[in-house]
Amino acid sequence: MTSKAKSRNPKSKAEIIREIKRVRRAGTPLYYSSIRQTNGPLLLRARERFGSWRLAIKAAGLDYEKITRIRRWSEKEIRSQLRELYKQRDFLDISTLSRKHPKLYGACLRHFGSGVDALEAVGIDYQKLLSERPNRWSKSQIVDHIKKRYDEGKTLCRATILRKEPKLNRFCYTATHHFGNWTKALRAAGLNPNEIRNRDGRWPRKRVLMEIRLRHKKGQLLNTDLMLREALTLHAAGRRHFGTWEKAVDKAGVDYKQHVRGGLRGWTRTKTERALRERISRNHNSGKQIQQQSPSLYRAAVHHFGSWKEAERVARRRK
Repeated sequence: MTSKAKSRNPKSKAEIIREIKRVRRAGTPLYYSSIRQTNGPLLLRARERFGSWRLAIKAAGLDYEKITRIRRWSEKEIRSQLRELYKQRDFLDISTLSRKHPKLYGACLRHFGSGVDALEAVGIDYQKLLSERPNRWSKSQIVDHIKKRYDEGKTLCRATILRKEPKLNRFCYTATHHFGNWTKALRAAGLNPNEIRNRDGRWPRKRVLMEIRLRHKKGQLLNTDLMLREALTLHAAGRRHFGTWEKAVDKAGVDYKQHVRGGLRGWTRTKTERALRERISRNHNSGKQIQQQSPSLYRAAVHHFGSWKEAERVARRRK
């Protein structure tokens, strides 16, 4: 009987609604990830005819929030929960909040745009909160540590430190926070950033171009997602020398737009458009929010449609 249920392929809106109700009566879960596994044809038809699974569920007269098992945080609930957690000293920075309370953090992004804005909206001074963290790196401590690393001949390439010395992640992030960027932190320690780059190494302009050409020759992808995972220092050097990674790739004689087309984690134009329609209809997400929550989707949207504004226009037009 199960295989027979799976073989059904409703086409009209009325047939889709009847099928949703039938699946519901049979006790089959209707939240998105479940229906994608158990009844893909129904999900596909529902999205084609109604624009999104959410709208199809609502058309069937069902409560989408109960179906999806997702808690919908109101702004009042978010404010109350943040104040309570702050009172308990449950988190000491945004990173801790997102790790310990991901659903609350996601609600903060949807309602306020960022975690910091959410905290400030309830009267929590984020800079004061950071200063209360144990083992907090002060400006003078950061400067002293940079000088010490320089004297000991250790690398001062931020990307390398983050990758190879995870215990110093907070040091790097705090340095950027205090001084604005890593270059200014080096200058505060009395060092010449260009001299540091030459001393560390390894990524003069010619080598960057050579490595890009070599990756291309080997058939390796050059899209940003992959570079950040596999060749972070090369990516950083390319941006430093040429302004953007795209310009670095083009300067190496590789057509960036053509080369990265297959490296967007499966984000085809059709899949990107559908995902944008669903997000916009569900949460009315802005470009900034989507960029924070799903950077790969945001990059795919810009890639396929030329700009975020055009991607959003197309998604809203075809809702």
